[in-house]
Amino acid sequence: RREVRPFGVQVSIIEPGSFCTAMIDPTTVRNTLKQLWQQLPPETQAAYGHHYLEAYAQRCAQLQRLSSARLARATTAMEHALLARFPRSRYAAGWDTRLLFLPLIYCPAWLCDTI
Repeated sequence: RREVRPFGVQVSIIEPGSFCTAMIDPTTVRNTLKQLWQQLPPETQAAYGHHYLEAYAQRCAQLQRLSSARLARATTAMEHALLARFPRSRYAAGWDTRLLFLPLIYCPAWLCDTI
């Protein structure tokens, strides 16, 4: 966003947080990881360890439990960023994003850029 500003390009950052989508579905993630794991060379598998696959799948399951099913929060932010006459520089659409980036949400854009 800051890199293209000198060229007159305005960019809005949309931080959607965690939402229940197929991207974090534990079954899909586990199956995809198993397929990718089998394609890795044995030395790479050894470097990560065989426990890595299951630990990653468990983290995805935890993420899904904490994720919101209200996708409208993210799509509403996208709609505002695209259609508003004066879009904000940053949109936080999920509860987790609001919690983590709360200080940045209330700071002016120039202050966030400076930080």
